[in-house]
Amino acid sequence: MQAPDTAPPAPTEPLHDSAPQDAVAQGAAAPAPAERRDREEARPARRWAVALLSALHAPVFAWAALSLPFRSWTLFAAVTHALALLHAATALLSLLPHPFAPRAFRVTSFFSLGYLAFLSHGLLSSAVYVASLNRGLGAGIAAALLAVWAVVALFTLPFACWGVASTGGLRLLRSRRRPSPALAALAALALVAALSLALRHRTAKADVLPVPGGAPARTGAALRDALASFDARPPPRGKAPSLRTTAPAACDAPPRPGRSTLVITHLTRARARRGRAPRAADVATRCLQPAPGEDAAAALRDALAGALRGPLKIDVVSAVQPLDTPGPGLSGLSLRPGLDGLCLAERCLMPWQLIALDAFNTHAPLAGVPDFRFGADLAVLRRALGEPEPPGGRGASSADDSALRDGLLRIETLSYGVDDAGALHLLSRIGEPGVPLTEATVQAATAAAERYIVDAQRKDGMFRYLVDPFSGRASFDSFSIARQAGTTLALCELGDGAGDANDAGEAPAPSRIEAAVRRSLGLLAKLERRAGEGGAIGALVYPADSPTTVANLNPTALSLVAFLSCRDLAGDAHDALIGRLAGMILATQRDDGGFAPQLDLARAAPVLGPTQLYEGGQSVLALTLLEALAASEPGPALPPAAEVRAAVDRAMDYYANRYWDHFASDFVYMEENWHCLAARAALGHHRRDDYERFCLDYVAFKSRLVLDEDSGVTPDLVGGYGFGNVLPPHNTATAGFGEALAAAMAVKGARGEDLAADRALLERVLGFLVRQQWSRATCFACARDVTIEGGFSESMASPRIRIDYVQHAWAALGHGGRMLGLVPGRSAPPAGRL
Repeated sequence: MQAPDTAPPAPTEPLHDSAPQDAVAQGAAAPAPAERRDREEARPARRWAVALLSALHAPVFAWAALSLPFRSWTLFAAVTHALALLHAATALLSLLPHPFAPRAFRVTSFFSLGYLAFLSHGLLSSAVYVASLNRGLGAGIAAALLAVWAVVALFTLPFACWGVASTGGLRLLRSRRRPSPALAALAALALVAALSLALRHRTAKADVLPVPGGAPARTGAALRDALASFDARPPPRGKAPSLRTTAPAACDAPPRPGRSTLVITHLTRARARRGRAPRAADVATRCLQPAPGEDAAAALRDALAGALRGPLKIDVVSAVQPLDTPGPGLSGLSLRPGLDGLCLAERCLMPWQLIALDAFNTHAPLAGVPDFRFGADLAVLRRALGEPEPPGGRGASSADDSALRDGLLRIETLSYGVDDAGALHLLSRIGEPGVPLTEATVQAATAAAERYIVDAQRKDGMFRYLVDPFSGRASFDSFSIARQAGTTLALCELGDGAGDANDAGEAPAPSRIEAAVRRSLGLLAKLERRAGEGGAIGALVYPADSPTTVANLNPTALSLVAFLSCRDLAGDAHDALIGRLAGMILATQRDDGGFAPQLDLARAAPVLGPTQLYEGGQSVLALTLLEALAASEPGPALPPAAEVRAAVDRAMDYYANRYWDHFASDFVYMEENWHCLAARAALGHHRRDDYERFCLDYVAFKSRLVLDEDSGVTPDLVGGYGFGNVLPPHNTATAGFGEALAAAMAVKGARGEDLAADRALLERVLGFLVRQQWSRATCFACARDVTIEGGFSESMASPRIRIDYVQHAWAALGHGGRMLGLVPGRSAPPAGRL
């Protein structure tokens, strides 16, 4: 049909249909009066529909333009602002009505199509770059990018198609005599886009540098040969310091293809310091760049001639690339977390130094959400490399992205460490990828985690909350009753509680575990706040003298779990407190079996509202353990076993049948690890098929997010709980899944179901955790005045260690190791009848 060439419609018909004019132009009969009247009546409705949609779209695009870019007036912001203004104009002109309303509708529609093409190319270009840089994008990140594209398409494509179709269609497609210039232009644009994507793929590839041994697979052997005489070097006098240094290495020239570059950090003789006590040794960093054709291993041997025997760090630069950015707003992903270093001219920071600076958590892409951080802030890194004033000033948001990247080189390295015993270890980020999963490694990991937790406790029973493994800065702030209780629970379930016999052969003294448990339980007991008639109900509140009159369920529920689990170790001294804490759990239970999140202490009445993560499962676990105790050792301090059993049954029924009874449960679950622990604890005395199935369904969903060999990720990420190579898996999320999987396997075993696939999955998860634990090999730059070995950081690219990171990882290794037969003991009671 030939597109009409008509004047703009009358003001009273701003969105009039072109079909009648088309028919007249082609000699067709004019529409009947009734048909014309129906069309006249439909135009106002359509005009109001266009106005409403444009009025809804305009603020959405305006918000996106103002909030999403972390810098003002990027190309994305300008184009999105323009689309928002076009929608606002279309809405206004359609409401007036105005003769230009159809033209505004048409222009906005075509601009929306162009906007979708612009965003599609940008997202695809970013995906190509990130996938090339990280050797695989990962299903999770790919799905996230697809979801972003789908949202943009939803706000552009339907509106644009309607607008183009109702205002004349695509005239450029109607020429039958000769190829349309517009179609040729579109084909040319498609070709240019394809070529740009291919170029984008190439720009993510770094140029390879020569390495010792001639190839990365032979570099380790070449370095061992070069270090053959290192053990003969004299040791430092006194305690060797940490190799931690955040000063960039000074090279003769920037790393470049055709020339080897090695950076070594080692101990050297301390220089005399006037008026200050002599140190055992100093830390030195050297950049070795032998001439082309010279043996890099020989240069390393010569460079260590003046070094002292002790920890040694070697970084072999294997590839280099001028720093580029994946796309608008994604400059934080220019460096692979923990794998890439950075150079500015001759000054270079190694990947482990960037981790020590916590540089991969400094980029804030959303100006309106300053706490949302991922990736590296280039302005911060330029200052760390010694540039006093980065381009554009000291504020990252005021500098142009291309100016911040100017002169920066991304470097890939082969990372090696030499421990105190002289053994060479291949490292990756802050882990050791070569550690296998064996009975010896798992038991060593659980023992190290136990030592870390015991050493992290103060005399008053409080566990150290946070520590930086490189600087040693520790904090007891942000104390959490729940985390204190969870750590105590791990000590009671997995710690070695046997007493230590003394030299005189007398009765064994309390073990470190028992002493630590008693101190922690004593601390928790002091936080009790009583309520109800005669103080029959107890809740834990921090600080103890807090003026609050409302107590949260979560701290009390998990503390009750700890008191019940530690009873075999600590005795019955806290039975009265156990009964009062149980009173709070029972008092907050709703009629449907769920739990209120808070208790009003003045009225001893539940405060209804949305529940927090974890507290439902922790409450069921607490009541399940209480039921077993009340049935086996009934006493006046505890509620009757029948009452507790009824409460447990109501709770299990609620969480199994109504808690996740909605459409989303077929696709996604939230964090429900504690329900699996509760189902395992109930195997011996209170089994419900539906509650056990709830746990198994949850674990089946979560298992889809564990990275395996088919995920296309680097080997050190296999077993982690994450979304691919781009964002490193978090250790706590992985450990939490390991805890739930171990519990689910116990439940499955009791049900007589096959565990072969679960065993393989659990082996991958525990293997990942074993590789991520701080050890003597990876602690070359750890602080020496605080226990770091045995701890777990937030991730392999974020160094800080929190007490609950270690607690959950230990629980996964301990209970998972028991399920695999790698750690002695069992986690589940003998199963009763279902």
